[in-house]
Amino acid sequence: MQFGSDSLNPKQPVLGVDIGGSSIKFCLFDSNRIVAHSTKEYVNGKTPDAIENIISEVIIDWKHIGGVGIGFPGLVDEGTIVDAPNLDSKWEGYNLSAKFAGKTGGRVLISNDADAAALAMAQETERWEVENILCLTLGTGIGSAWLKQGNLGAGTEFGRMIHPDLGCSLEEWASVRTMNEENLSMDAWSERLVTVLDYLLEQFKPDRFILSGGITTSSEDWIEAIQARTAVPVAISKYGDLTGAVGAAKLLSV
Repeated sequence: MQFGSDSLNPKQPVLGVDIGGSSIKFCLFDSNRIVAHSTKEYVNGKTPDAIENIISEVIIDWKHIGGVGIGFPGLVDEGTIVDAPNLDSKWEGYNLSAKFAGKTGGRVLISNDADAAALAMAQETERWEVENILCLTLGTGIGSAWLKQGNLGAGTEFGRMIHPDLGCSLEEWASVRTMNEENLSMDAWSERLVTVLDYLLEQFKPDRFILSGGITTSSEDWIEAIQARTAVPVAISKYGDLTGAVGAAKLLSV
């Protein structure tokens, strides 16, 4: 996917929805700025019906009548969910796009959440059009997406790769969920993240990494140590924990 104009219709804000493993983040994005945002926790499970209800409530509360972009934590094929490892098995084969078509009067586009987040992270570096940038979303899992010389390369799912020396996937080793479940200190978790970055660097040779996800809001506690131990630049998305929601909104601008 090649990036076109970065501007959205100033008369029609776009609702960006970032479906995560533990919550859903929303933003209204208008002319390249966030005009409203919200986070909703799961209270009735993570089934299609439960998540649809949360999104519908926000659409009604915000009186939104424009387009909707949705980032989903799993593989997506033309609006249909292929898998959802961090949600509910009922999602497999579910046509989420069809459920929201016509509800707001605007287009509804759905993408993998890491791919959507990469849209928000595009143009954050001076050399984004010539570099190969690996964007990682840190959360319940580890999402990944390429920005290759101005093009979005979809469907990487590097977080599910098995590290040969660890015997588990990269996200099982260093996701935020793992940090919480194993009660890891920030230092111990950041050591694990360096292992992940080193492995991805060895395998795919990106020119730089850009990180997003809720934990990046406290990046001052760990980013310098990671930058010092990684052979290529490592940056934090300027949108922080709203990166996925902003990127979802930007789905309608490319």
